[in-house]
Amino acid sequence: MDTSTARGLRDHALLLMMSTYGLGAGEVISLQLQHIDWNAGTLQMFRPKTGVSFVLPLLPPVAKVLARYLRHGRPVHTPTRHVFVQMKVPFGAFTASSAVRHILIKHAAIAGIQAPYLGNHVLRHSNAARQLDVGTKARVLSDLLGHRDPESVSAYVRIATQSLREGSLPVPR
Repeated sequence: MDTSTARGLRDHALLLMMSTYGLGAGEVISLQLQHIDWNAGTLQMFRPKTGVSFVLPLLPPVAKVLARYLRHGRPVHTPTRHVFVQMKVPFGAFTASSAVRHILIKHAAIAGIQAPYLGNHVLRHSNAARQLDVGTKARVLSDLLGHRDPESVSAYVRIATQSLREGSLPVPR
């Protein structure tokens, strides 16, 4: 990702947050400046889908990339408190998650990634698979992802290949 431009800094911070925390597009585009507590090292997040607020630790690598975007990428005279904004006048907040999907598709194409479907949930699914691979319990993962039903994580098991390999049975001869 080209982080020598304001757009590149924004895209890097946005996609890093989504992949690190398993956030959905609606969650990341609703983040506002007052939701970042630099002293406490936390992010106050909101799930538009469920109306639930939750707090995440502001991990050092994310804090570094986010701070760089806010200092050097986010337009100075932005009329909104939203963290991630459009890079054209009037520099407003994203109004739909489709903007995030376009960012994801653009950077996937640049990286040479071809997939039958590249949507906002691809980073969420990757995060969930990683969590399962490192042994995160289904109930904990369900809470992290904001699912009411722990069985909801079954969709992520399909792509948690390391866990599937460890649980596989030998092929009978």
